[in-house]
Amino acid sequence: MRLEGQIKMGYYPTPLRVVERVRSFLKLPEKKVTILDPCCGEGLAVKKLVEGINAETYGIELDKKRAEEAISNLDHVLACGYEEARITNNTFSILWLNPPYDFETMGDNVERMTERKEKTFLINTIKYLKVGGILIYIIPQLRLDKSIAKTLSSKFENIQGYRFMDGEYEGYKQIVVFGRKKRSTEPDETEYLNLAQVPGVTLDEIPVMAGDVYDVPTSDEIPLFRSSVIELEELEREVRSSPIWKRLNEMFLRKNAKLRRPPLPLHSGHLGLLLASGCLDGLVGEGDERHIVRGKVAKVVQTYQEVKDKVTEEHQVESYQVTIKILTRGGDIITLM
Repeated sequence: MRLEGQIKMGYYPTPLRVVERVRSFLKLPEKKVTILDPCCGEGLAVKKLVEGINAETYGIELDKKRAEEAISNLDHVLACGYEEARITNNTFSILWLNPPYDFETMGDNVERMTERKEKTFLINTIKYLKVGGILIYIIPQLRLDKSIAKTLSSKFENIQGYRFMDGEYEGYKQIVVFGRKKRSTEPDETEYLNLAQVPGVTLDEIPVMAGDVYDVPTSDEIPLFRSSVIELEELEREVRSSPIWKRLNEMFLRKNAKLRRPPLPLHSGHLGLLLASGCLDGLVGEGDERHIVRGKVAKVVQTYQEVKDKVTEEHQVESYQVTIKILTRGGDIITLM
């Protein structure tokens, strides 16, 4: 099992039969809700959870192959670790949290590693859930230790826990913990004591609820949901849609260049500068008078000597020489300056 877990990167998707029962606990409003899964895999669990309702789904997945699959199942997907995501706090209606875990890491040598993953996922993603939002937390029953119990009792109220139903529970001993995020962060001693006993008790199988248990709050648009990891393809898309890129095209690409009409007529000096800078390069004229203009500015260094007190000093003077050439229809090259 340990090797399997490592190959899957601790990824154990929630069976869809369990998702259906989880759904029965939720009273979903007609207005839009938002749901975040910071370890979404292929996105199938969240897709099933909000099927047929007004919901906007957000997922984060470290494995790129699974992230590509999730794009077809969720509205927004980031292919990165949740630590690399930039997300607006206190905005989501539901937090679906099935963090990665390795079931053979329950020995003494790797105890800290599994606790770190499951606890830090919980601690670091609670902030994205709005007050009154619903947590759906899926972990192995033995992993709900006192530390996690303290976090849950401090941040949530109306906490309930159930085991997976028969046929699903035996493999990985998973449970579902529900909770509503509360405004206060004071720990509830009664909730803590109940949660601390979970690893050693027999939990009820998650039922199909006849009545809704948790009212899910509505949610506005999520202002910020993006990865701090810049993918080359994403960067290219962003650059091409940038107003700055369009402006640069106008400035530097001749086919997009547009010269504005000046407020006053240009005198010969202005025309010379335009010609020299290359702004007027290209085809000019009609019929037999049609020709190609090419302007160029080159730096010229002139050297001269000066004798002072029988000492010869050599000086260099730099200047810029403007050259404008014309290629006629007959192939003649004419230099104007």
